[in-house]
Amino acid sequence: MDPGPFGVYDWIAMAGYLAAILGVGFWATLRDKTSEDYFLANRSVGWVALGLSLFATNMSGSTLVGLVGGAYQMGVAVYNYEWTAVVALTILIAFFLPAYRRLGITTAPEFLERRFDARTRRGFSVLALVGNVLIDMAGTLYAGAVVLRVVFPGLSLEACVGLLALLAGGYAVAGGLRAAVYTDVIQGGLLLLGTAIVSGAAYRAVGGWGEVQAATAPAMRRLIHPAGSEVVPWPGLFTGLLLLGVYYWCINQVMVQRTLAARSLGEARWGALLAGGLKLPVLFLLVMPGLFAAVLYPDLGNPDLVFPRLTVDLLPGGLRGLVLVGFIAAVMSSVDSVLNAASALLTMDFYAALRPEASEARLVAVGRTVAATVLLLGALIAPQIDQFASLWTYLQSALSYLTPPIVAVFLGGLFVRQVHRYAAFYTLVGGSGIALLLVVLQPPLHFLYVAALLFMASLLLMGGTTWAVPCPTYHVPDAALWRRSDGRLGGLVFGGVAVLLAAVAGLVAVFW
Repeated sequence: MDPGPFGVYDWIAMAGYLAAILGVGFWATLRDKTSEDYFLANRSVGWVALGLSLFATNMSGSTLVGLVGGAYQMGVAVYNYEWTAVVALTILIAFFLPAYRRLGITTAPEFLERRFDARTRRGFSVLALVGNVLIDMAGTLYAGAVVLRVVFPGLSLEACVGLLALLAGGYAVAGGLRAAVYTDVIQGGLLLLGTAIVSGAAYRAVGGWGEVQAATAPAMRRLIHPAGSEVVPWPGLFTGLLLLGVYYWCINQVMVQRTLAARSLGEARWGALLAGGLKLPVLFLLVMPGLFAAVLYPDLGNPDLVFPRLTVDLLPGGLRGLVLVGFIAAVMSSVDSVLNAASALLTMDFYAALRPEASEARLVAVGRTVAATVLLLGALIAPQIDQFASLWTYLQSALSYLTPPIVAVFLGGLFVRQVHRYAAFYTLVGGSGIALLLVVLQPPLHFLYVAALLFMASLLLMGGTTWAVPCPTYHVPDAALWRRSDGRLGGLVFGGVAVLLAAVAGLVAVFW
């Protein structure tokens, strides 16, 4: 693909943005004096910044490239991953956030220690770190490298991964969560603007919705597909897909850490609502451009190239640079978030537990070392994703095997008092063992069905262990259990949730 020349305005836009965002990131490092500063921004984040940060982190480079490429392959059905995320965010608001905030935890795994024991906490932390490296970091760096090769076609995939790691990792390693949130606010706005520009240009190039209808099969324009579909089978919406959403938004440290940094439970809830509202236009900003590209480039070999192809071919000089730097912003947003989450997991769940006498300065230094190590591992793994059919397939398949046992343990801990520490730990270990076996056997099932089966097996394992293995001395802390009063959201928050779910229902009905 010939990307065409990049004019002086393109380079000015990209260089100017990168200088500004790196400056903001490093400025934020000056305010990080304690581990509370570094990992939770001193719990001082307002709801607008929180919502934009959640959205920008979610709409990472891997999601942006993967979602547009997925729409090119599968059509509108990929939006199912987005509207079910809104449902998952309402679950976060009503069920998980009250317990998290009541306990005053620093990391999501800390909930498991308070509810069960330190062994369960560390077991989950290991699984979460594997996900951070294999899925979040590697996927984001790969997506960024794919686009960066359009800007620098002479560079190899490996060189582009290394360049992005240096750009995005520099301030993220140094700056902690405060730097991540501050830069996310800027990048979230730029991401919305850039994707809107690309989507509008692609729509004009296609010639209108009538042309799309004439050139694509009806199935490409539908959200709901038969149970035997290889795209997104409809039973998978209420089993595997919802499980992935609950893990990502309610348990995944990358996202949960931001809600823990909010000033209060109310601000955390409003921030989650704002993030959910920003998921609605994703249908038009990221999914529809993939559908338009299926009309414009019916024979494009690699679906992961759809977004850079649209940007380079359809936008004029200057604007092209702005949009591409917006994409780089999405990559940087995800990298800084993953690095801070991973460093919080290892530093607070392992190092601080083994070295309780460690000073605050020492904890911050260890956190930065861990972040740099995770960045290096992700950069080494990222080029291997090129062997998969598409980035979207890699991301969703990996999550479907990794997350079901984790979701089962968190739900059991939150809602069922009888579940004890042995049941929780054995479910994490046993469920992950079953998942590894399925990875080896490769059953002929859609990965969303695999996720549902793994979840059911984990629930059976947890219930069987709870019944068969006595734990008479175990005490369940009431603060870790969901309470009926937690479901009283207040008039404004309840109204916001209702409006958000009604809007989702309307979109699903239109594209049913």
